[in-house]
Amino acid sequence: MEQPLEKRTAVAAAGTSSTDLLRLWQGDLVEPLLAFLPLKAIATVPTVSRRFRDQQWRTMTLIARQCGTICTSTSSFLDAVRWTGRDERWSRFDGSSFEAWETLARNENAGFNCSRDGNGRLRIETYRSDSGHHGGGLVKTFDGENLCVRRITYSFSFDSTNPHSHVEPQVEGFAVLSISGGLIDNGNEPDAFMGLLVEPSDSDRHDDTPWFEFQWFAMGDPIFSGPKNVITVEPGATYTVDAKFDWDRSLRYGWADVSVTAASGLNFGRGRFKFRRKPLTAIHLYNYTQSISTFDSVNVMYSPRTSRDGAFEGEDSE
Repeated sequence: MEQPLEKRTAVAAAGTSSTDLLRLWQGDLVEPLLAFLPLKAIATVPTVSRRFRDQQWRTMTLIARQCGTICTSTSSFLDAVRWTGRDERWSRFDGSSFEAWETLARNENAGFNCSRDGNGRLRIETYRSDSGHHGGGLVKTFDGENLCVRRITYSFSFDSTNPHSHVEPQVEGFAVLSISGGLIDNGNEPDAFMGLLVEPSDSDRHDDTPWFEFQWFAMGDPIFSGPKNVITVEPGATYTVDAKFDWDRSLRYGWADVSVTAASGLNFGRGRFKFRRKPLTAIHLYNYTQSISTFDSVNVMYSPRTSRDGAFEGEDSE
């Protein structure tokens, strides 16, 4: 049965419109079109269909050439791929599963609970903890010798359940991720040599409302030690962390590049810090003192040391 004229006309018009748009996006007029469109609109076009997605990299290259950024754009793209461990065949630990971790108990004086929350995130609640000791949490131990941590990404949130946490902030610590060379104190304490945590501000030193800081920490020589603030954070908010570790032997120290982004996208922090070159043996998640923290999408990239990496601490450099 033949379709009505109006329907055939509408179908033909729709097909012609789609084809014309695709030809325009693929043809010679795409360059002036790209010069006219804002970046947000250009980023949306590939979502229309697979044919438009197939042209995505060509359009990105044209934009970079128009703006004179082709070299830096190519470098950024290759650098992003490099940090996936593509060339060096990095291993990956997926810590999203609760079963991927082991429970790390503190002692009978510290009450804590590790579980999954309603959204499937790792949840660690510390009820009470002595100053100077962590309050229990989760640990992943890595098999192998001379392992180097390459990159760590994860999301976290926290909530301080201690109303007096700002009185002595130097003994407080929430949502801790530490990288260690093993355990001390009869296997009950992480031998952490670097990591990230949330610490309260000092209420006695500021007239403003107390706040919380997401900090880098490294133990040992004064050139490494001492907390380094990355970003001011808020209880209940979610933050995404990306930490990249550079072991280049041409550098005097190891360098960590840490970036933190709030889920809202309105808050961003970044810092670059020295770290001691020590072999990776374990990753720990815990609260140093009374608080609740959640972790999600924990990924650890690592690999054996290569000839391009600097010597471990205590070894003679070649």
